[in-house]
Amino acid sequence: MRRHWLFTGLLLLASLTVRAGELKIQDVFKQMPNSVLPTLSENNRLDMLDFMASKMKAEVTNRLGGKSEMTVLTDTTLTIRMSEALQVEMLLLKPEDAAGADSQVICLIETFGRDSLSLDSQVRFFTISWEKLNNPPQLSVSDQNTISSKKVLTILKRDEEILKKN
Repeated sequence: MRRHWLFTGLLLLASLTVRAGELKIQDVFKQMPNSVLPTLSENNRLDMLDFMASKMKAEVTNRLGGKSEMTVLTDTTLTIRMSEALQVEMLLLKPEDAAGADSQVICLIETFGRDSLSLDSQVRFFTISWEKLNNPPQLSVSDQNTISSKKVLTILKRDEEILKKN
């Protein structure tokens, strides 16, 4: 009987260790250096996460005196309206050849512009320790489609506005 409890305890401990290795976007967002999004201070980022956890509006006064608001937060994605002219989306992705939480990558999509006719997106990739990747990682087709859809969305909005005017 003792062996049974010992074996069960070891299994439970092993599963907790594996689960502890699972990284969430909140974890990397907390550790993000100020140089990546200099408009937000570390306290701004922590406040946003706390507000979202409390189901409150996650709006903070940023370093430029403007308002920035986190609008989406899941385990693998977050979206922040930095200003009227900038939206930032962060995705926590796992490259196809990756093994373990250490091999996850961060995709940062910054969309600039005030109206749908002049939007432009920039995509950057980082390691989970926020080292910039010069080459995009090998991602699954699903992840590639997710990134592409966020960039194509701005083109679709532009085309929709043009059609409405005609």
